Amino acid sequence: MPRRAVFLDLNGTLVMPVQVQSPTEHQPIPGSIEAVRLLNRAGFICPVVTIQSRIEKGLFSAQAFLDWFTLLQAQFQEQDAEIVGPYVCPHRRSTACTCRKPQPDLYWQAAAAWEIDCARSYVVGDTIDDIRAGKQIGAKACFVRTGWANFHLAETGHEADYIGDDIRAVAAWIVQNG
Repeated sequence: MPRRAVFLDLNGTLVMPVQVQSPTEHQPIPGSIEAVRLLNRAGFICPVVTIQSRIEKGLFSAQAFLDWFTLLQAQFQEQDAEIVGPYVCPHRRSTACTCRKPQPDLYWQAAAAWEIDCARSYVVGDTIDDIRAGKQIGAKACFVRTGWANFHLAETGHEADYIGDDIRAVAAWIVQNG
């Protein structure tokens, strides 16, 4: 039977700061681990879909990012929370690619790998591109007011299914309404 998922953005949704010189500068946003644990316990798988354009810019390698992400996964697992992936677009906005949000390709990859029913799933992020990607795959789209939110709130408000102050608020809403 297809699974339900909450596709999670990384920078600004699960970790801060948004822009870094090295992935090791990222730290989980307070409450993000608890939010993922709540979602997992409600039966949701949590794939991470992220844009890491600093890879293409040469600020860090794809391998350095993946090594760091493995450590982040372990940090979540130590507290009974599981994130899967990552599904990464390494490209700058100016690069023509099919993996950069709001394109749905990375979401479809995760859905195929984990047998996810996108129509019964959610996308959570801090940009309009996260919200639009969610709509493209037929999921409900939730906006968090962390990360890039101040730059995207005005244009996102009418497109998001729910707007929460942080990932904890969004997770609680999903569990209550999902």
